[in-house]
Amino acid sequence: MIKTSNLDRFVETIARLRAPDGCPWDREQTHKTLARYLLEEAYEVLEAIQNEDAAKLKEELGDLLLQIVLNAQVAKDEGNFDMEEVAGLINEKMIRRHPHVFADAEADTPEAVVDQWQVIKAKEKAEREAGCKAESILESIPKAMPALLQALKISEAAVNQGFEWEREGDVWDKLDSEISELKEAISNPDLKEPQKTAQAQEDIALEFGDVLFCLVNVARWHALNPEECLLLTMQKFRKRFYEMEKAAPKPLKELNPEEWNDLWEEAKRKLSNKMSL
Repeated sequence: MIKTSNLDRFVETIARLRAPDGCPWDREQTHKTLARYLLEEAYEVLEAIQNEDAAKLKEELGDLLLQIVLNAQVAKDEGNFDMEEVAGLINEKMIRRHPHVFADAEADTPEAVVDQWQVIKAKEKAEREAGCKAESILESIPKAMPALLQALKISEAAVNQGFEWEREGDVWDKLDSEISELKEAISNPDLKEPQKTAQAQEDIALEFGDVLFCLVNVARWHALNPEECLLLTMQKFRKRFYEMEKAAPKPLKELNPEEWNDLWEEAKRKLSNKMSL
């Protein structure tokens, strides 16, 4: 008797749910209706990783796998491709992009592997687009990607083309310049004139975006993912704010600034002590 893997059984389960006599909800799903769930599950996986919760990570990876298998089943029902083809394609890509493992190329460090990966990826792209109208290297970066992560990808792509500062100090100088321009935009007297407020606000938004993009480059110089950095900070804020809510003698909105500050400092101290235990 041939033993069926859990993955094979799961693919069969999803196919059954999508069958004519299956689940009404699953049957009506499309790639577009499933898009939001794919993104939500990916973030829940990231949260489990940040919390270093192995049990939760196993569960969330399963939920993410559900979205992948379900999308593949939708494609199969439409006559496009199936889960087997998805797995085959990514397997071929991994073998092709790791010639230092599956062929005779050499890459002895993580940095060398990344460089080799980019070279192979660029070659594949050139082969696909041979004879086609050239497009920007930035076109391959999804516009639906979260803004900070998208900014990092754009920055990395530009750097791969040689568009880079010579030293880290130049990045900090640029950041100082962008912050000054933001302050200048905010202090613009046009903000007090209703007929010009919309344009002034747009100017501020653009300058604020320049500051954020420059900070993304600071993160890149230190091998940091700005999206993950912000998520970690928000997680820290959530914990401190919750401690404040628990310790407050009355609703937080009824407290004065001094009471807010005392509760904030106490929350920081309490959480710091927990981490040191």
